[in-house]
Formats: sequence, structure tokens, C-alpha cells
Amino acid sequence: MSRFGGSWSESKLNCVEDYARRYLQVMHNQPWANLHYVDAFAGRGKQALTSEAEPNPDAAKAELLFGSETDRADTEGFLEGSALRGLSASASSSRKFDRFMLIDAHKPSCQELRATIEAEYPEMLDTVEIRCEDANVALKNYLERVDWRATRSLVFLDPFGLEVQWSTIEKLANTGACDVWYLFPLGGVIRMMTNSGQVPDLWRARLDEVFGTPDWYQEFYRATQASLFGDTAALKDASTSHVVDYIRRRLNTVFPAVSKAGVLRNSKGFPLFALILGVANPGRPAQEAALRIGNHLVRRLSAP
Repeated sequence: MSRFGGSWSESKLNCVEDYARRYLQVMHNQPWANLHYVDAFAGRGKQALTSEAEPNPDAAKAELLFGSETDRADTEGFLEGSALRGLSASASSSRKFDRFMLIDAHKPSCQELRATIEAEYPEMLDTVEIRCEDANVALKNYLERVDWRATRSLVFLDPFGLEVQWSTIEKLANTGACDVWYLFPLGGVIRMMTNSGQVPDLWRARLDEVFGTPDWYQEFYRATQASLFGDTAALKDASTSHVVDYIRRRLNTVFPAVSKAGVLRNSKGFPLFALILGVANPGRPAQEAALRIGNHLVRRLSAP
């Protein structure tokens, strides 16, 4: 399993960039298609969240979702850097992305991201759109105005917490034209599933939204008799493998093809994320090509 320290965070970034490069190779002989690259949680592009002068509202969520200060620092370090990998892949490929949509809700991050692109990829500025707003809103607007008969899109969702709504996942799948890498917030989900089964209403509603159904509770808890007096208690079964299997099954209800998952852990071995590819294209050859590449990259992520 990939861990923090050494190549931990670099592994995720390499996976994204490697897939982007191979995606462009596969699409080389498809000149009819406009190719888009979308990063829905772009951040500053390559700087750690902990370096920012202005507090990021997402940082407060980490206290709940990722526990200790060390865990939060690991998570923040891991999430930096993904926004520019699509630009890098495109710059070095003969077939290039025609458009980049980079989204972040944090205005200072958007400003710094633009400055970074102006300095490092000035020749690509005309193809880049930076949207400073909620990712779910920005993606909904983007998906509604694109002609999906003539467009294919590589989308990367790497939320800091549980921001991605299931309705957004459904909209991406319904295009029939998006390859979606989802960095599922495994650690946050597991922490919100309390051992007692008494999940606070606010957390329960958030998990309903992330999974797209309230049925997750029956999946991970079962009633068991706790005493001779007939009292019952909820017995939790939310191992890492069980949660990963469940989110893959959920994704498979909307995407016709779903890759295996790469589980990413922090320095203490606690699972933070599961990286999974959902393929919206209904064509079997396109699905097989995407899964062949995606599963190969995921296996590399999951290697000891």
C-alpha cells in the first residue's frame, strides 16, 4: 500500500499524470473529439495547504475527518499538486487537451493557481478556465453546456473531505463521455461511522449524500441482541475492504465500468483515500481500454 513518506503523495500525482498521457495517446486518432481535462478541487496547483497565509475553510473539516494534527498534515501534504499534472501531460503530448477546467472554492487558491499557470504554462492560458466556486455547482454548469456528442472529458475529483455529492457523480456518469478518477474520502467516511451505531443526524445526512442512499447504514451495521432482556445494539462492520467494496458497487450502479481501487494510507497506516476510476463511455472497447490502463496504475499504487 502507498504511504506518506518518500513517494506517498507523488504516487497519486504520477497516477493522474500517467493516465492523462495514456488517455491522450488513445485519443490520438480521434480528431473529431474535443478533449477536456477537469480538476474539480484544483487548489493552488502545487503548494501545500499548510503554507497558506489565509486560512482555508476546508482545513477545519480535517479536524473531524482526519483526527490528529499529524494525520491532518499528512492529508494536506498528500492533496497538494494535482492541478498542474494535466497541463504537464498535455504539454508533452502530440495530441493535446483542447480545454482545461480548474475549479476551487477558495479564492486565494484560484489566484495563486492562475499565477502559477501564467509563469509555467503561458502558452496554454487561452485553453484554461479557472472557476472559483463550489465544485458541485461548477460541474453541474459545465456538464449542462457541453456538447457530449463531440466531447470527451477526463475528470479528477480529489475532495479534502466529503464535498462530492452523489448527484454530481450521477451527472458525470450520465454524459456517457467522461472518465472520472474519484479520490474517495475513505478515512472521513470510516471515522463518521461510530462504533456504537449512534451516528449523529448531520453525519448521517452527509453519508447519505456521499453514498447516494441511506442504505449504507444497513450495509455496515446489523442489529444484534445485547442482553438477556432483549435489548439490541448495532454491530459495526466497516472494515477498509468492506467500505471500498461498497463504494465500488455504488459507482457501478451509474458507471458501466469501474476500476479496482488503490487504497492510500497515512504514515500510521490509517486509510485516508481510495482512488477509483469510473468510465462513463457505454462502448465496450472504450471501457476495456480505460480499465486496462486504470487497473495497471491502481496496482502500482497498491504495491507494498
